[in-house]
Amino acid sequence: MSKNITKIYMLCVFLLLLFALLPGCNASGEGDLEPLLVEAKRRDFSIDLNIIGVLDAEKSHMISSGIEGANGKIIYLIKDGERVEKGTVLVRFDRALFEKEVAELESQVESYGAAVNAAQQVVAFEKNQVKREIVSARYAENIARLELQRLQQGDGPLKLSVLKEEKEKVELELKRYQSFLVELESFQEKGFENPSEISSTREKVAAYTRELASVKKRYETYQKHVLPALLESGRAKVQNASMLLQQTEQGGKYKVAKVKASLLQVKGVLQTKKTALAKAKFKLAQTEIKAPFSGIVIHYKTFRNGEKRKPREGDSVFMNQPILYLPDVSRMIIKTKAREVDLHKIRLGQQGRIVVDAYPDSKLSGELTFIGSLATADDARESFEKYFQVIFKVNEEDRRLRPGMTCRISIQVDYVKDAVSIPVQAVFEDDQGSFCYVKKNWGGFEKRAVTVGRQNIEFAEITEGLEAGEQVSMTRQEM
Repeated sequence: MSKNITKIYMLCVFLLLLFALLPGCNASGEGDLEPLLVEAKRRDFSIDLNIIGVLDAEKSHMISSGIEGANGKIIYLIKDGERVEKGTVLVRFDRALFEKEVAELESQVESYGAAVNAAQQVVAFEKNQVKREIVSARYAENIARLELQRLQQGDGPLKLSVLKEEKEKVELELKRYQSFLVELESFQEKGFENPSEISSTREKVAAYTRELASVKKRYETYQKHVLPALLESGRAKVQNASMLLQQTEQGGKYKVAKVKASLLQVKGVLQTKKTALAKAKFKLAQTEIKAPFSGIVIHYKTFRNGEKRKPREGDSVFMNQPILYLPDVSRMIIKTKAREVDLHKIRLGQQGRIVVDAYPDSKLSGELTFIGSLATADDARESFEKYFQVIFKVNEEDRRLRPGMTCRISIQVDYVKDAVSIPVQAVFEDDQGSFCYVKKNWGGFEKRAVTVGRQNIEFAEITEGLEAGEQVSMTRQEM
């Protein structure tokens, strides 16, 4: 037991000596002050906000299979950790299945393209045929109308006029012979007989009487029966020609519509095949994945065939299954969190000093580019403290940096100039507030209340209760 007490005592003495030798514990720097005493001085110091964050790429891309189903069989995979440039081939899948599909669809597209050309020729032929039929039917209708018009205004009236003129001529000849017969009979009564002349004249009268009856009959028959029948027949021909023209036009529309429907059907199949071909070519193009930008290849570990591992050649991957992670390490950011109580100290555009744990000699700077709008609790800590997500952009490019590295950011949020200040270890707290142990001129210490202003991890600004040059204790004193 006594040995343990001795060890503890020696450790306490060692710590006290070490603490006494710390910088700033001797006000004059010459060792003339008592140990653990410091002098209140006017000094300049900066107030920094220190945050721990994680490096990440500002721009990154998850490489995954775009091939439907599990048809993406890897035949080439770039090495893990390889630095690549934009356009470098990262992954190749087996192309055989997709090349076969493209070849088959190209043949079908060519076949249906020829079918479309043939159908277009059929449509053109049918249109010309229908056009000729309509022209012919319209010509027949015009002929029928002209025939009717000729019968109504030409041949009919002309024939009727000829028959009438013939009738009148016969009537005139009959009257002339009848008058001559009357004269011959009057001469006979007076004793001038001419039997042969009378007999001949009577025969003429009889002949013209018969001829007149025949001409009248022909005239009346043509006027009452023949001409009306011819006109009715002409009208019927015009009507039939008009009906035939209408039927030809309607039938032509149906024929053209039918062949057009066939053309549209073939065109639809062709378009379907073209769409399928474009899709097949797109899938074929997806059998080779190139880097969208420069970066570092990181193989993505996930469950494959029942085990969690990185991908390798020969694996079959599903659509959208991650294969590689490609961060662009030329532009890095730092993702971190700021305490709710420190939120008023930061603003967009602030510059910070960055130290990466893996490379403490690196000299980097960053700019605050994002401050989250929603406070969240830290699940890893059992406290009510809230945090806001913040993002810094690393200004310099360092090829050694990798996503996931831990780094520390120091932001100067304020600067104290020519202020009375003491080390923060010399400020104590009790129920009444802050106070210091001020050394008296005649010996001993005075417990004095002070007002603390701005402070950092080393110094605290004293706005009231302490003057420059006064000495204070770094340890509690018995009063």
